[in-house]
Amino acid sequence: IGVFDVETQEISWLTDSTGDDTQPAWSRSGKIVGWVHAEGAKTSFQFKERGGEVRQVKVGDGVHAFPQFVSDGVILVYEDVNHPPDLWKIDLESGAATQLTKSLDEELNFVQPEEISYAGLDGIQVSALLYRAGNKRAVLNIHGGPNWHYSFGWEPFMSYLASRGWTVLAPNYRGSTGYGKAWQNASRYDMGGVDNDDCAAGAKYLLENGLAKRIAVTGRSHGGYLTMTCLTTHPELFAGGSAVVPFLNWFESHKNSREDLKHWNIENMGYPEDNAELWHARSPYFFLDRVSAPVQMICGANDPRCPASDSLDARDKLVELGKEVELHLYEDEGHSFLNI
Repeated sequence: IGVFDVETQEISWLTDSTGDDTQPAWSRSGKIVGWVHAEGAKTSFQFKERGGEVRQVKVGDGVHAFPQFVSDGVILVYEDVNHPPDLWKIDLESGAATQLTKSLDEELNFVQPEEISYAGLDGIQVSALLYRAGNKRAVLNIHGGPNWHYSFGWEPFMSYLASRGWTVLAPNYRGSTGYGKAWQNASRYDMGGVDNDDCAAGAKYLLENGLAKRIAVTGRSHGGYLTMTCLTTHPELFAGGSAVVPFLNWFESHKNSREDLKHWNIENMGYPEDNAELWHARSPYFFLDRVSAPVQMICGANDPRCPASDSLDARDKLVELGKEVELHLYEDEGHSFLNI
């Protein structure tokens, strides 16, 4: 976070953290500037008065967002494992937090995840959330984006799985936000490579540490893509996979995507004409013969980002190869589903 002086055209940097600092806001008086600070899976609200030191307050060990100053504090959105997003107010002097809205009356007691790290296939430490459960079955749940990350927020899908006896590992693979710019950019021109390997290493971690004997892999969007790269590059690790709104063929997905999304592909994987070998190597569609586990694909017919045609083509090829596959096509849905 920096303050830009309009007259001198100079920037005074307020933060230089190893994590991410986002969503800056000024107080009404202009004397205080604040922002959301993320370092790993938890966030806080940091602020600085003119001439003062950086200070920090938080509601709890969850996720803070969209801060706005009021006369006697800051109002923001807060969520954690047991609480969906609600408005909270924090007194900047005392740090006391007051809940302003309550969208869920029930008191929940979901499994609290741990932020752990494990060695990637190249030895680099990868952070992840681990929901422990008693049974020897696990789900590797891969987030989308890829510029996003799992945090100590409201994640009822993973909480529900854990409550039903499934251990869940949610890796913040290279390409994720929350761990600094170098980590976020580490998968550029290497998508389906280092991010895929970081996820596969998570499955190895579960097996080698006795947390699971059988592992299913799932994810949506880029997570659906990595679900399919995992099933084609490390088939021995997985007992099943469910890819939600995935893409599987960089060439076809690029051709059928919206124009602005094509630009994102080029930014992150280069032009298909120039990098055809890379685009082919990172498209799981061309390696479906390696799949050994049952596959489920879920897609929306009107998806502008991950076209349903990718899943339909992959389903047909898997059937032709004699693989076990199940396809759910939501006719009137896009990239996110409203009617479930």
